[in-house]
Amino acid sequence: MCKGEKVEEVKEKGSKGVMGSKYLFSLSLYPLFTLLLVAFFSLPLSAQKKDKMDRAQREFAAGDYAGAIRTLQSARGLTESDAEAGLLLAVCQFHANDLITAEQGLLTITEQEKDGYPLAWFYLGRVYHAQHRFVRAATEYKRYLRSLSGDGPERKTVVRLLRNVDNGIRAGFVNDEMVAENMGATVNTENDEFGPIPSPTGSGRLYFSLLRPDISGNRGQTDIVATMASDLGWSPPSPVNPLLNTSGQENLLDISPDGQRLYYYRGNDATDGRFLIDTFSGAGNNQLVTIQPRAPISPAMGDVTPFFGAADAVYFSSRRPGGYGGLDLYRMVRLPGGRFGPPQNLGPNVNGPYDEVCPFVAKDGRTIYFSSNDPAISVGGFDVVRTYRVAGTENRFTVPENAGMPLNSAGDDTHFRLASDTFTGFLASDRKEGYGSRDIYVVYYVEPREEMQ
Repeated sequence: MCKGEKVEEVKEKGSKGVMGSKYLFSLSLYPLFTLLLVAFFSLPLSAQKKDKMDRAQREFAAGDYAGAIRTLQSARGLTESDAEAGLLLAVCQFHANDLITAEQGLLTITEQEKDGYPLAWFYLGRVYHAQHRFVRAATEYKRYLRSLSGDGPERKTVVRLLRNVDNGIRAGFVNDEMVAENMGATVNTENDEFGPIPSPTGSGRLYFSLLRPDISGNRGQTDIVATMASDLGWSPPSPVNPLLNTSGQENLLDISPDGQRLYYYRGNDATDGRFLIDTFSGAGNNQLVTIQPRAPISPAMGDVTPFFGAADAVYFSSRRPGGYGGLDLYRMVRLPGGRFGPPQNLGPNVNGPYDEVCPFVAKDGRTIYFSSNDPAISVGGFDVVRTYRVAGTENRFTVPENAGMPLNSAGDDTHFRLASDTFTGFLASDRKEGYGSRDIYVVYYVEPREEMQ
């Protein structure tokens, strides 16, 4: 379940709520304060236009980018006569995924205002970064970096983004071994879809979590649903079981290899809840058999995104004391009698001062995919990476490598899972080409993945 974002803020390791309905682990918004607290009005505004500007700023701060766009455009001549309003409009368009219009507005500001609005350079960099135009993104980020003084949090954010685009320039992650596609408007919406898990039995069914008013009846809650593949495409999502979803949050975690157990999180919010199992024995009728996992992990202990499907261990991400900073990956070995060994940190090759989340272990038992926002290996936000457990060892892992583009993007790419057909994968991503928030993407590989055979 590895996603809300407005303008990027510096967080050396921080993350949003891991079980929440908005972006998990995304960057927060630091330049928002530059935009809202430092007012450079190029012309005095009339009372009506000032009211419109104030309203748009409030809508922007609340994440209502579409509302802020409507407000700014309803004030005749406001964005054309005042550069601050024009900049706010372009930033809102960026966050509303209208990159082409945002770029045009930002270029106009940089051409007309020259050095007066350096934040326009930052957002031009964000536009080009989202489009994977890494060289142009680096140019704009560097222009913005030169406008900053001191060693404050904004500088650290821009340096990190420069490392992301440098990875994209140098590593040549794009390859022709895979194709990534948005699953389309039948599955995805302007709201949040995340945590895809393909049926382990190969039935063509995909399970995932979503935030959608017409399913949960409450915009702040999440539910577990399923979609089915057919010759006509993917079916509209429907609840897995009418009794499974409640007025609280239900987020899908995993499905057992035999397809008989569904692991999920249920709680009042992102952290106040429990990990549970539905045995599916009540599917199709009016009863559920719900139990708790035997593994001693809990959201109250800082444990998130567990993977139960490995035969020899449970993998999970956690903020437990003694780690390397932020969220680290851990492994808990399965013992006879349903017991578990102590949690073992996967070590410094895998974990570091950033976040490591959403582990997935392939069928070979050695290949572990997860998502990391370490700028040393990411092209932006969270990228899917993979490590290998060293053969003949219990807890030694190789240095992670980026799983490549187009699986990864300049956005947050998480919850990656390979399907049992060995040719297909699924992930959640908030890349700017989507419908809004996170969408579910499918990845098709040209050759079967050896680790799934």
